[in-house]
Amino acid sequence: MKLDVQVIQKMVDTMVGIPRFSYPSRQFGAPRPKGDFAHVTKLAEYAVGIPNQILVSQTDTTMTYETHVPSRLRFRIGLIEKTGLVSYKIMHGWTSEAMKALMIETGYGFIKCDPIVNEDAKLEKEWELRQGFSLEVYATRVMKEVVDKLTSVTISGEFVFDDLSKRVLTYNINKD
Repeated sequence: MKLDVQVIQKMVDTMVGIPRFSYPSRQFGAPRPKGDFAHVTKLAEYAVGIPNQILVSQTDTTMTYETHVPSRLRFRIGLIEKTGLVSYKIMHGWTSEAMKALMIETGYGFIKCDPIVNEDAKLEKEWELRQGFSLEVYATRVMKEVVDKLTSVTISGEFVFDDLSKRVLTYNINKD
């Protein structure tokens, strides 16, 4: 989701203390940022644990459920910088008070951040220092579902006797 990348961008920008430092990756046709910057890519999301379903409201004709699904999200943060200070902040800044407040506000929680080794070696034709991080966070996804209640049921059938005579049976349950 685009929202997930925006949340991670806000976290990275807060950690490094530079507004609009990070960008979503793979923006075709977008100009390349000048100077140091980070780009964020969502790589995967998968459910963990057991979903929890809660009845949140009901009327005479419907019931509304919310299903809360704990999910783990994995991101790649690519970083182009000259000093190494930003890399340090991204690697070690996840437990600061500002980040804790931001995690409470957004509902995303930190799991781990690992450096990607030798990112420079893959891109030797580029003359800039590159660093990459693999980031894992968790979030709880909430899905709403409205289910129609059964207000009436009609059961019909045919009963066949031994002499092969038939009797049609019809029952209406809860019919107004």
